[in-house]
Amino acid sequence: MSIPLSKESIRRAFERARNTYAEAAQVQDRAALRCAEHVPTGEYPAILEIGAGGGVLTRHIAERCTHSRYVAVDISPGMLAQVSRDGLTNPEFVAADGEYLCFPQESFELLVSSSTMQWYRSPEVSIHDNLRLLRHGGRFSLSIFVEGTYAEFAEASAASGFGSMLPMRPAQDFVEILQDASPMVLESEIVTHVVHYPTVADMLRAHRATGATATPGAKQPSRQAYQRFIDYYEGNHRAPEGIRSTVFILHLWGRR
Repeated sequence: MSIPLSKESIRRAFERARNTYAEAAQVQDRAALRCAEHVPTGEYPAILEIGAGGGVLTRHIAERCTHSRYVAVDISPGMLAQVSRDGLTNPEFVAADGEYLCFPQESFELLVSSSTMQWYRSPEVSIHDNLRLLRHGGRFSLSIFVEGTYAEFAEASAASGFGSMLPMRPAQDFVEILQDASPMVLESEIVTHVVHYPTVADMLRAHRATGATATPGAKQPSRQAYQRFIDYYEGNHRAPEGIRSTVFILHLWGRR
């Protein structure tokens, strides 16, 4: 399954979110922390982070991993500009598409990426290319949004005609992609995150603030469709804690 969405659309969505992402990214921060926890503390001379915009994962890795070189890559220059240099040694900030990197193979001891690879158009090829950037025995830790994420949104969208969803792959697809790369060690887990918002409008604002507006089929909705969406979501997915939004994160970690 290829993501039917241009990389320019993705870049623009995250450029718009550059000043709001870090504060609004509740689930992304939880995923990043778990991603970092799968990396043993220690020294990694050269670290590559793909999708570093906002610095959500960067700060967790910097706290755990000493290094001589830290390369932070993101498709959005504006998001990349938000990454703090605190705790980083010889940081390099590279505005680039993670699917098309120009580093020599076997350049890094650690590869990390969180909340990014669900945007890949051809992960079967690109993730293998990313792993080849690791030296033999190098470690990786990846966190990826997978199928079932924002199911409440998708259901309300289908019922109302408002909004659209990024099609996400089943977790098993990514597990098999990693298995095909024949790493020395591969482990995985799926973590479910449930976030509650006071209102549906608050949920939508949070989505916009994290760049989640880059979706195929997006179009200017009518007021009637918007109200149908609100009513459906409120009527079907309100819990005592608030409006419910569910996210499934696949974590993959190991050694090349």
